[in-house]
Amino acid sequence: MAAMKALVVEAVGKPIALIERPVPVPEEGEVLIKVTVVGLNPYDHRVRDWGLYVEGRLPVVLGNDIAGVVEQLGPGVTADFKPGDHIFGQTNYLKGTSDQNGLQEYALLDAYTAAKIPSNLTDDDGASLVCNIVASFWAIFGAHGLNLAFPFPGQKPTIDYSSQTIVIIGAGSNCGKYAVQSCALAGFGTIVTTASKAKNESDLLSYGATHVLDRHAPDIDAQIRAVVGDDLIYAFDAVNVDHTLGVSVLSSTKRGTLACIVPGKADETKIGEKKAGYEDKFIQGQSHNQPALGAAFWKNLPRWMEQGKIRATGWDVIEGLDREKVDKVLDDYRDGRQPPKQVHVHL
Repeated sequence: MAAMKALVVEAVGKPIALIERPVPVPEEGEVLIKVTVVGLNPYDHRVRDWGLYVEGRLPVVLGNDIAGVVEQLGPGVTADFKPGDHIFGQTNYLKGTSDQNGLQEYALLDAYTAAKIPSNLTDDDGASLVCNIVASFWAIFGAHGLNLAFPFPGQKPTIDYSSQTIVIIGAGSNCGKYAVQSCALAGFGTIVTTASKAKNESDLLSYGATHVLDRHAPDIDAQIRAVVGDDLIYAFDAVNVDHTLGVSVLSSTKRGTLACIVPGKADETKIGEKKAGYEDKFIQGQSHNQPALGAAFWKNLPRWMEQGKIRATGWDVIEGLDREKVDKVLDDYRDGRQPPKQVHVHL
């Protein structure tokens, strides 16, 4: 069996290692790709430094945002893929195998959660989206988050989104930016965001935000309430362990929900009275834990990208499987130094 190079976590809390491992063979419903681009995310540091979701199966390859060139189709693949096509997709960590991870020369993807790169875009455009948009989309429209029904083409709308309001905290992050775009695509009438205003206001307004409030403002909660009043029932926090702000701006008289992609909790002494109660939900942005949503999302995503309704947020590049440079990016995430752009590894 042919061997390939891969970057792996061998021990939690230790630097990653460059090793050789076998090139995988696609099984039912899978596609083998030659990896071209892998996007790095905070999740990768949590795997390296916390052992998140990989207990008992080290060494594990990193990288979940993958683009590449189709090499081989496994049995039962019905997607319109052929060798030579450029595709992108999200790894299926539920399978518990590194064969589906990205920081290696070849990887597998499930065909139903992968898509062709639109002809007017690049592999980098595809790899820049994957986990960041899935995490935010699942938090807002998934069954375990805000549980709002997204109006996919051909489906009868069940919500008048033009009359709905959502607050997105941490909107300057990659996940936050894709949350704004997803909510604008759904048709939300009011999209209130918090971010570093000087750095992000122009982009967030172009993505569809109706209000951009400076996250550094000492009265940020009051500023949010000045917009939403006491009616807010939907909020999403893209970045924080401390969920206090997201919960505090929820309605005091209506039961509201905060969806988060970083586990944490709110300080009950600082959220004000919640007469109807509230929910604080941590969700996993994983295409495969809701297969019907995953299939519909991946079917439509390329068209949204091609039409400019979903736009990549930019990236910087590391050339090759450079262990030290990848470790440095993960160190930055660990130490709270958010890279100015997502970092892509080119293979």
